[in-house]
Amino acid sequence: MFGPVIILLVANQCKLSLALPPHTLTFIQLVLGISVGLLVPSDITAINLPPLMLVGLVTCMFAQVSVSYLWLHKKEQWSKMDSLLGSVPGAMAAVLALNEAQQIPSSKVIFTHTVRLVALVILAGIIASNAEPKALQLTFEAVSYWLLAVALLAWVCGGMLEKIGIPAPYMVTGMVTAIIANSVLSEALLAIPQVLVFAATSALGALLGIRLKDITGREFLIHTRSGIIVTALSLGVTLLFAFGFSLLLEQSFVVLLMSWVPGSIEAITIAAIYLGLEPMLIVLNHVTRMVILHLLPLAAKWLYPTKFKPSRKRV
Repeated sequence: MFGPVIILLVANQCKLSLALPPHTLTFIQLVLGISVGLLVPSDITAINLPPLMLVGLVTCMFAQVSVSYLWLHKKEQWSKMDSLLGSVPGAMAAVLALNEAQQIPSSKVIFTHTVRLVALVILAGIIASNAEPKALQLTFEAVSYWLLAVALLAWVCGGMLEKIGIPAPYMVTGMVTAIIANSVLSEALLAIPQVLVFAATSALGALLGIRLKDITGREFLIHTRSGIIVTALSLGVTLLFAFGFSLLLEQSFVVLLMSWVPGSIEAITIAAIYLGLEPMLIVLNHVTRMVILHLLPLAAKWLYPTKFKPSRKRV
């Protein structure tokens, strides 16, 4: 994902004009939404998610957003809208879609989220660094008809949600339809080809690169600083909540930390599997977190309706 970002930024410095095909963002949302939904085990009801753990997850997320928002708005002097979008931890697709819907899209919001994503992916890699590395095998297996049916249903439902203003609608419907389908069908019938996930993450990187192409050197330094600070604040809040609730729940501190850290669900899941830290419980927490976080940007659209362009089909 980070490769395309760098390539697009270099291409811009070489005065090359690049653009992505129409509906790229829809493709990204569908593929990533379905891939995340398929991570949820078919026997999800067998996973014990204590109500107090759900309370801890929600309060931790609220604290993460609140602390980051206050820093960006009060210290960095960002607008309220940009501060809210920049403080939402780990819902980049929703934030990207909502940022693009603004009358004047903000590059600093996307840049801050990119810095956070880079930092958290590196952190997950450090956590799993003692595990035996596995070679990446990019397979080109066939797409099943069932998976195509799931994608079609998610696309139709996503179009309906888009009309009523839900941000990142195709990612939400992709997750939900994949979770439901995975509970009634064989996992083998719904295996998503790795090449599609690779293409979607690469396209996301290219989209970020295009949106960041006009950033200046001074803005680069300022927004990098902002991204590092809000990431550190979010991690600090997560550490405090994970420690406190580990005492209340008599649950492993590391399991709660991995469950609530605002990072890439794929990176966190891989690290959890390597370390043997109840990966299914961690995945369930992250899927719950993503569903909730995708509703937060919608609240921003309701609070600041005049800052957005009329609803239309976007790439």
